[in-house]
Amino acid sequence: MLNKSTLLWVVKTGVLINMLLILFIINNCATTTYVRPDEVTEIDETFTDTDLKMMAEKMVQSIAELVMSKHTSPPKIAILDIENRTSEHIDTEGIVEKIMVALLKTGTVKFVDRELLRKMAQEQALVQLQRIDVQNAVRLGNLVGADYFLTGSIMSIEKRKGTTAISYYKLTLRLVDVKTSEIVWADEKEIKKKARKGFFDW
Repeated sequence: MLNKSTLLWVVKTGVLINMLLILFIINNCATTTYVRPDEVTEIDETFTDTDLKMMAEKMVQSIAELVMSKHTSPPKIAILDIENRTSEHIDTEGIVEKIMVALLKTGTVKFVDRELLRKMAQEQALVQLQRIDVQNAVRLGNLVGADYFLTGSIMSIEKRKGTTAISYYKLTLRLVDVKTSEIVWADEKEIKKKARKGFFDW
């Protein structure tokens, strides 16, 4: 038979465990809140909207500087697909759109309509825009009246050890002169992230 002090300890322990359980449940209940679109996303080591924005901003600035130094009127660019060479599903079309919208806002370039570009590629039996070689891209660029075509790829390297994960991403873009087939500009943006997983993340 339990004595009074032991019984009191059991009751207090039970109450404490119940309180901790309730707090755990409350803290792990699903909630939704609005955050600013420009707020940095730091959840894990995978590719995020913040990474997309950082990469696009670097490329936009670099392309705009080149165009302003070489042209007095806005040249026309045809954007081919960016090849995803990572192990993740990355929306490379989102990167293309971000770059295109930002450059259009600068007023330094014009763009060939993407749907027209795809249609012309299909008519020329060039089904995948990201698989087109330089010679065919130049031919396609001439057909749509482009001065340049923009193409590139995004790659990644992932490393894990214990609870630590490191991801490295690199976006590389090239601008090719349709008339000469020369690469007149190339740039890259690197991002490296480190994440440590907690007990409940596995």
